[in-house]
Amino acid sequence: MSNDKQYSKAPPAPKNAFSRPVKKVSVVGGTHGNEYTGVWCIKVIEKQREIYNIKSSNDKDATDDGTNGEDIINVFEKFPSLDIDTLLANPVAYMENKRFVDVDLNREFSMEKLKRVTLHEETMEECDIQSEFCSDGNVDAAETLSSLPHETVRAREIESLLGPKFTADSTSSSGDASYDDPNACIVIDLHTTTANMGISLIVPEGDALMSAAAAYVLHKCRQKYGEDEAQCLMHAMPKRQDRMNLSSCGRHGFTVEVGPTPQGVLRHDVVEKTETAMHALMEFLHLRNLELEQHSVGNNNASPVLDHLRGIYPGGIVPCYRSAPAVRPGELSGKISWPNDPTNPNFPALMVHKSVQDRDFHPLRVGDPLFVEPDGTIVPYDGSHGEEVHLIFVNEGGYYYASSGTGIGVAVKSQFDWETGWFLVESDDEDGGVEEVIVEEKDSYE
Repeated sequence: MSNDKQYSKAPPAPKNAFSRPVKKVSVVGGTHGNEYTGVWCIKVIEKQREIYNIKSSNDKDATDDGTNGEDIINVFEKFPSLDIDTLLANPVAYMENKRFVDVDLNREFSMEKLKRVTLHEETMEECDIQSEFCSDGNVDAAETLSSLPHETVRAREIESLLGPKFTADSTSSSGDASYDDPNACIVIDLHTTTANMGISLIVPEGDALMSAAAAYVLHKCRQKYGEDEAQCLMHAMPKRQDRMNLSSCGRHGFTVEVGPTPQGVLRHDVVEKTETAMHALMEFLHLRNLELEQHSVGNNNASPVLDHLRGIYPGGIVPCYRSAPAVRPGELSGKISWPNDPTNPNFPALMVHKSVQDRDFHPLRVGDPLFVEPDGTIVPYDGSHGEEVHLIFVNEGGYYYASSGTGIGVAVKSQFDWETGWFLVESDDEDGGVEEVIVEEKDSYE
């Protein structure tokens, strides 16, 4: 893309966006219990910790683990500036090979839902919150807890470990209610999808550090797997307090989503792609930490790793997809929903058309086939999200559940400035003004 195009002016990044070291990194697997890749990855990390500690005590190279793999990376050896821990997010759902027990855990981190649960410190100290569901022992609150969904209570436990997400006196989601110094500097949430999403890097708008990290990881993944195998998806949720997903518990959140792969299945290639993205993210954070340690100041202009990004992305422009805004309960982003079968709320009354299947990130235009009715009637796209959109999470198995938000995700092609984390909107105005686009939302294809 030529650099002579005009774009709307994005707000500047916070002054400390690149000058604050990232130390505590929490890697999360099993947010959805039947997504086994993330669970495997955190088990690998804990095995690497064990190897590293043994090798370190014997004064040996921690990467010499007795394997024949040339690409084996021990994260504790490779990225020593990071304090890395792991979290099995939903151990009960994982043991039952379910996405969730009652409701989608990755939708339970709003202020309203977190405030419903009060935890006692005594109970939290009696178990390992990183791998267990701890609140069953909270006798004083047993009646209240028993009336709540399993994941609502588990979300509060996780928030107490990774957060706090909100300030103690927060009473609403208005204003700046998020807490700026949670326990986790960054939460890396590892997911898989049944959809043909390749390696998808998901970050929120407005987080300059995560935008720079996504740009770095995107380049690394495309170098290894090809241009079409890695994409960046940005959610238009600049305020952390407005995000309902697990990774919002940390100061920064970064989600890695890899597919296609079936639920409840481990695939070596999918694990490798997930680890490639995770290691690239850790590498970026570690390199920036080293620069800050060496210079003892947050000078953005004296950074080889940031200068490297400036060379890769002229003008700071990074290609991405912008997700449609969420409009229904259970959605992290907007979807084209389908009606459900009257006898089963988790069974769709329409089938995804074959021309759309596996076409994630491809354009869909008004009049194109979208769904098929039981009698064979083809239901075309009606333009409810714009004349042309790009579909994401096409026929994702997890989106058959109402608590996850049913339907097919919608996005549009976009760009962001990695130095600010804000979307760039092409403008015909000489002053770079922003043209507001209003999208008519539709409840369902009923």
